[in-house]
Amino acid sequence: MKPRLYLIDAHAYLHRAYHALPPLTNSRGAPVGALYGFARTLIQILKRDKPEALAVCFDTPGPTFRHKAYPAYKATRKEIDRDLLTQISQARPLAEAMGFYCVEKTGYEADDIMATMARKAVEGGWEAVLVTGDKDALQLVGPGVRVFNASKNTWLDPPQISEKLGIPPSQVVDYLAIVGDASDNVPGLRGVGPVGALKLLKSYGSLKGAIAAAKKGDKALTPKLTQTLKEGEKGADL
Repeated sequence: MKPRLYLIDAHAYLHRAYHALPPLTNSRGAPVGALYGFARTLIQILKRDKPEALAVCFDTPGPTFRHKAYPAYKATRKEIDRDLLTQISQARPLAEAMGFYCVEKTGYEADDIMATMARKAVEGGWEAVLVTGDKDALQLVGPGVRVFNASKNTWLDPPQISEKLGIPPSQVVDYLAIVGDASDNVPGLRGVGPVGALKLLKSYGSLKGAIAAAKKGDKALTPKLTQTLKEGEKGADL
């Protein structure tokens, strides 16, 4: 059996704990609910799965390379509650005090760190487990890489992803580019939803393939969809 590297999306579970648990405070009245839920998740994973290695990955304040490429990235998100923001700043010291290895990199998100470490782990003969509920991570699933959603206690391998989304992990990027992602303020192709995206990927294999078909005047595409693909090429490709 290969050794396993567990990679934890810290902010995802801090946010979930903050909104899922009732308001908790310490003896000084400071909010600690998110920290409590976050610490409990880490301990549960450690005790139950006993991974050979584990890293807790954090976002850093400030813009990432995505903001530079697309200034409107995440622009529609609400400001984080002050009580949660305070706990986020304390999460890394807490995790380190508990003995966990923590990693972050300016200009990148925790997702990017997890993806990079997972790829390197597989190259080194390890299995990587991405502990996150973020659908963006599904694109990374494949030989040696699995996703574990601790909130729902579910494992996602290629068959589960195909059953859940109707596409393999290799098409997740194209799928999200087509349907968009409201949480990240990614628009997608105007008027094309999940059903339409699946039809396009089944017929043409990729977003680029669908756009190429539209440019060639493929009769299988309606005039409206042909126009949408042509006009949306630049934005969807970004």
